[in-house]
Amino acid sequence: MIYMINGEEECFIRDKINEIIKNSGNDPIRFDGRDKVFSYDELIESCLGNSLFSSGSLVLVEEPDFLVRKVDDKKLEPVYNYVDNPVYETDLIFYTYQNNFNNRLKAFKKINENAQLITLNSYDYRNFNSYVRTRLNEEGLKLNNEAVTLLSNICKRSATLLNSNLEVLKLYPETITAQVINRLCSASDDNDSFELINALTSKDISKAISSERKLLNENDSALSVIGLLASQLRYLYQIAYYVSSGKKKPEIMELCNINEYRYNKAMATINVLDKRQIIELLYKLSDLDIKCKSDNSVSDSSRFELFILELLKK
Repeated sequence: MIYMINGEEECFIRDKINEIIKNSGNDPIRFDGRDKVFSYDELIESCLGNSLFSSGSLVLVEEPDFLVRKVDDKKLEPVYNYVDNPVYETDLIFYTYQNNFNNRLKAFKKINENAQLITLNSYDYRNFNSYVRTRLNEEGLKLNNEAVTLLSNICKRSATLLNSNLEVLKLYPETITAQVINRLCSASDDNDSFELINALTSKDISKAISSERKLLNENDSALSVIGLLASQLRYLYQIAYYVSSGKKKPEIMELCNINEYRYNKAMATINVLDKRQIIELLYKLSDLDIKCKSDNSVSDSSRFELFILELLKK
């Protein structure tokens, strides 16, 4: 089966892909469609399978660039030939988290002829409060009307952000009030900012650009994203300092006033980022913030993207 999956909610897309993976029973073969070394021939070889003992293949193509912007049709001939005669036992999934498939492209039209197109915007935006209450009931969380309204406002009609905040609230042992929501819930997904920080450290340009654009879409301005990253880096430095001082997890959680979920997320990033790197990034973000506020000759978003690319060059 061939799938084309897009939508406005990353959490729904992830759930759908995980469902297909579970039903397939095969280990996924993953491709990044934005990668400069992405190979159409390798993609099709993976779809055809190369094991006599395999019941099929499961091939995932994240952010396929050829479904967003025009690509030379000669390069796409292996894909066109395959979608006309796909292997029955193979599941091929093209997916994007940015809802940016271009249905005017020949590649989109050609693949769509033989694919199942799934768009995942799974609730009515006018009824986001009802959706929040449904998810709270599913997780066994009881909030009063004031807390529900505040949580809805913080999440900005984003189910993905709501899921992230619910993971935090599930670990809170006492009654959840509006004050608790204010203290624990975030208006930006920590995963995105941590993903960008990790991508910058590992020099992963495709992940860095993808995370940067997601953060820009989620926030009011590039300055807001710069402030968010600086805040996360200071938070990471504080935890890294306590870890290097020999303090244990319960003590660090108490000192930083965080729950276990946020602690574990931070530690996953600290494992690939030392204190020196954190400080270096903080200084560079500070310089960028000053330039954005003092020089209007370049837009803040363009300057921020150039900043990301400059970091990745070194």
